Amino acid sequence: MATMPFVVELARDLIRLDTTNPPGEERIAVEHIERLLRDAHIDFARYESEPGRPNLVARVKGRGEAPPLLLQGHVDVVTTVNQEWRHRPFGGDIVDGYLWGRGALDMKSGVAMMVAALIRAQARGGAPGDLVLAVLADEEAGGIAGARWLVDAHPELFTGIRHAIGESGGVTLHIGGRRFYPIMVSEKRGCQMVVTLRGAGGHGSIPAHGGAMAKLGALLTKLDGSRLPVHITTPVRQQLERMRDALDEPLK
Repeated sequence: MATMPFVVELARDLIRLDTTNPPGEERIAVEHIERLLRDAHIDFARYESEPGRPNLVARVKGRGEAPPLLLQGHVDVVTTVNQEWRHRPFGGDIVDGYLWGRGALDMKSGVAMMVAALIRAQARGGAPGDLVLAVLADEEAGGIAGARWLVDAHPELFTGIRHAIGESGGVTLHIGGRRFYPIMVSEKRGCQMVVTLRGAGGHGSIPAHGGAMAKLGALLTKLDGSRLPVHITTPVRQQLERMRDALDEPLK
């Protein structure tokens, strides 16, 4: 059997480490990555807000003056409880050319690629600018022990960084007999609002019509039936045009 690429072996190793959040236990994945970085003579440090839940930040010095590039990913995964799996969720099995397991998409394979890229950059004398790798905890539960805490407690780690590559977001597309890997650039953000609704009160024995709860129901119904306008950004347009050019026949 042919030797598997390093990045595939690393992805399998990470999948086999159960970092289900909660409770997380990202330490076991971080320790594995630390061993690889140490062997590659890459500087790194741990930053931990809770015992057993470290964040790792590593840096490879660039050979030029380009701005630093951040590679950031998380090693915690969501639960497998009450789920039926065709293959073992923490087995890292490769079946018919596909890697199976919790985290294969979200996002231990992505972290494996980032680690491999950092090690390759180190071996080649660096990239045009510094490469910064952040391996994060607690993404699946809000980032309170991960990205959110790290940025608040250690903002100096990210000084000068203008661009970041994170979780892929785009799912592989099979169109017209071709395989595409979409690029997603800031395609969606959350919007939180505080709404105050007022209505006449009354006794429970005499139901009121048009009260605050009725207004809330009408508002939620309206939001459910509405969609914000779609804005095609330049990167998305370029991607669609290149996908079109790669197809043998235009799609209808």
